[in-house]
Amino acid sequence: MHYLPALLQIAAVYFIAVATPGPNFFMVTQLSLAGRRGLGASSALGVGTGSTIWAALAMLGLAAVLQKIDWLYNGVRIFGAIYLVYFGIKLVIASRKRDTSAAAPITPPPANDAAAHFRAYRSGLLTCLTNPKSCVFWTSVFAAMFPAHPPLWFYGVVLTMIGCMSAGWYGSVALMFATERTQRSYRRLRRPIDGLCGALLVGLGAKLAADR
Repeated sequence: MHYLPALLQIAAVYFIAVATPGPNFFMVTQLSLAGRRGLGASSALGVGTGSTIWAALAMLGLAAVLQKIDWLYNGVRIFGAIYLVYFGIKLVIASRKRDTSAAAPITPPPANDAAAHFRAYRSGLLTCLTNPKSCVFWTSVFAAMFPAHPPLWFYGVVLTMIGCMSAGWYGSVALMFATERTQRSYRRLRRPIDGLCGALLVGLGAKLAADR
């Protein structure tokens, strides 16, 4: 039981990190607003998978290696920046199109639209994996809190906890932004909301590209 304080510390610090708005948050909220509950949940699952992968890489020491190889680290950073800017520009362009269906009833996407759910999952996964801020967190804060030479079960518990916390938090965000009331409000204000979210993602991408 002497590993319980370490688990609680990791959970507390990670919750603060995961609850801080960033690219993952804006990606999940936008997909929830535009694609409703199912797509938002799929993107949240993608973020949860990405967080679990980062945690596993940190435990294996590979994340620290990534941060020390400048060309590889910069490649991940630039790819992430390009992806955020690309997604943001798509939203800005969409915000300029007129929407005459604001008063129309809201209908959910087809339940068997596996391709759309896969794209949402992939968006969440790529956004999480290509964010160098995640690499910094896992190689610094996480590494400092992780106990030396823990038993094997501790690794499994931490990975499960990280995946559940990440997917659970962003899944809750997706549900919150996918309620019928939120959807109707979004349909009325789609253009400014899409424009704002797109501009924020472009700004985040530009900042990510400029960071060293």
